[in-house]
Amino acid sequence: MGEDVRRFYEAAMSGGTFDGQLAKDFQAALRRSFGGVRREDCDWYHTMDFGPGDVVQGVWDLRGRERSYLGFVDVAEQRVLEIGPATGHLTRYMEKQGGDVVAFDVTPGVATDIIPQVGHDLDAHRRLNTAYAERVRNSWWYGHSKFKSGSKAVYGDIYSLPKDLGRFDVSLLASVLLHVANPFRVLEQTATLTDRAVVVTEPVRRIPDPEGRALMEFSPVDTTKTVVVWWSLTPQAIVRMLQVLGFLEFSVYFHRQSHHVHHDLGRPAEESLYFTVVAERHQGWARRHIRSAAEEQEEVAVRRQWAPESQVKALEAELLGMRSSLSWRLTRPARMLASSLRRLFP
Repeated sequence: MGEDVRRFYEAAMSGGTFDGQLAKDFQAALRRSFGGVRREDCDWYHTMDFGPGDVVQGVWDLRGRERSYLGFVDVAEQRVLEIGPATGHLTRYMEKQGGDVVAFDVTPGVATDIIPQVGHDLDAHRRLNTAYAERVRNSWWYGHSKFKSGSKAVYGDIYSLPKDLGRFDVSLLASVLLHVANPFRVLEQTATLTDRAVVVTEPVRRIPDPEGRALMEFSPVDTTKTVVVWWSLTPQAIVRMLQVLGFLEFSVYFHRQSHHVHHDLGRPAEESLYFTVVAERHQGWARRHIRSAAEEQEEVAVRRQWAPESQVKALEAELLGMRSSLSWRLTRPARMLASSLRRLFP
């Protein structure tokens, strides 16, 4: 890291301010600081496709399932705040879709929240956490340079976001809340800056009853294996928190994503269940992609795998009714045209 950038963050953490990072000169300084990052300096949280024959395998492979991961929100011409971008596959995807993305992550040299498990060497955990975060941050900047990206990076305290970030149309928290000690505080900080929609994606063990309670399970993973997984949250818990923060309309999607358990790339990838909550300030304030028939059937398949049979039948009946409606028939030509254009101009 460049000395000028290092001094900035040291001063900010010593009682200064994290403001000013979006200035052109500071973003240029960040690019210079990370301009010499090599692949061997990186850890790859996401699988990254840099072009024909140049794919770097990561722990999570989100390729081809980004739309469901983002709750089918259309970010074209939207200003997007991405909390916790990791390697940056979603950063690049949203930028390619026309989003103006600001990626916020933990301050260089600082560990994320660690569960204070008695009997553990917590300082050692923090050192390992900080070193891993540095290598993942390097991978974000490697991709930034490789793709000649225009997305901006900002670092700081997730519980007190820089005051000069401005307003955002859409904010994304992708697999973030399970790793923080105070999820509500993070949502509160994010919601304060968001005008249209907050998108939250989290892992879940099974599809809960739609009428179920808003629950959070503390330390769902044995702390002898990890001290960075604080919570398992239900979609209802996310909805309830964002209702408190002034959001009125909600959609919930379930999808599966591919990953290597325990970050072990030597093991075959497995499918995990995820949910995405799209919270809108008011109905229709988030533009949406129209789901294809294949995407609808994928959700049916996910529910067959992880939900009670009654929920599967209810979803199938809902889709059947929607497809037989007049509006579905009238929009079919537009949906076919959009699908064709996406194939011709990916």
